[in-house]
Amino acid sequence: MMDEYHIVNDCKEQLCFISNQFETEMKQARKTRKGFREFDREFLLPDFVNTFHGTVRLPEPLQWKKDAEEEKQIRMKIECQQKRSSGEKKIQRKNIMENAGANDGMCTETTQISQESKTTTNSVQSKSNNNIKSPDKKPRRGKRADVDTVNNEAENCDHEAMDDSESEEESDQQRLHRLKQMREEERKRREQESLERQALAMSVERFAIPEVLFRPSDIGLDCGGIVEAIAESIDACDTIYRAAMYNNVLLVGGNAKIPGFRERVEVELRKLAPVNYPVRVYLPDDPVSFSWEGAKQFAMQPDFQEKFTIDRISWKAMKSAGKDQKEIWGGRICNRL
Repeated sequence: MMDEYHIVNDCKEQLCFISNQFETEMKQARKTRKGFREFDREFLLPDFVNTFHGTVRLPEPLQWKKDAEEEKQIRMKIECQQKRSSGEKKIQRKNIMENAGANDGMCTETTQISQESKTTTNSVQSKSNNNIKSPDKKPRRGKRADVDTVNNEAENCDHEAMDDSESEEESDQQRLHRLKQMREEERKRREQESLERQALAMSVERFAIPEVLFRPSDIGLDCGGIVEAIAESIDACDTIYRAAMYNNVLLVGGNAKIPGFRERVEVELRKLAPVNYPVRVYLPDDPVSFSWEGAKQFAMQPDFQEKFTIDRISWKAMKSAGKDQKEIWGGRICNRL
């Protein structure tokens, strides 16, 4: 494995991250069994037949835990929808019954008025000619008919609410069924991968390996970390430039893409910088090629060769005259600054 540089590098790029609380996470890792830690992952090695790149998956215990939490959320959502639909049905029935009560009051008043008018009409008709027939009256809609109509409306509303809730529950049930199918497919896939591909278990190594960039003494190197190197480089410059350099730290290179790298550098550099100096650390979109792009733009200046280059003959002549690097380039750099 150690001889396969591309595989190890692919594993590092996909899994490694920088921890801001290294000691705390190491203590928590000692208390938890491997495979159950929240940062545990498995790196599936490529088989170089179907794939040439490794893939990352959760360990089986963490995958079970994730599926159980997702299933619990779906069940809670179904229960909430059932409670909400039942509450809406109660409110609808209450509104319908209130409307029915108002309609009953209006029917009672109408009945009283119609009875009074009927009495008056009968007295008038008794005095009139018996041969004259009164016109036919339209059948009056009674209280019983109104109540039946209201009940039918309530039943229709109940059926509509039930249909809506059933459709929502059906979609959630389908989602729950799909989750169980995915779990079964995941189990079969793991069994197949265990036969065809090897898995590399990664736990504390995910953040312990890049920690060497900040603490080289962990692997026996007697030197400072990357933050100490930045501070020493800035302190080696003239005093008038230090504040501006602490305020303009640029990270380049592939390691700058490790998650948490910029935040860790900024936090630790703030501890080493003077209190009155602002500290800002920048991470470009593509730190791998950013320095090359900057050098290309710098070299494309019209007066680049005149100010920042020297021909080989002049270089050899200056070296033979006993001039050092500072004497050769000092005047050009100072004029540029």
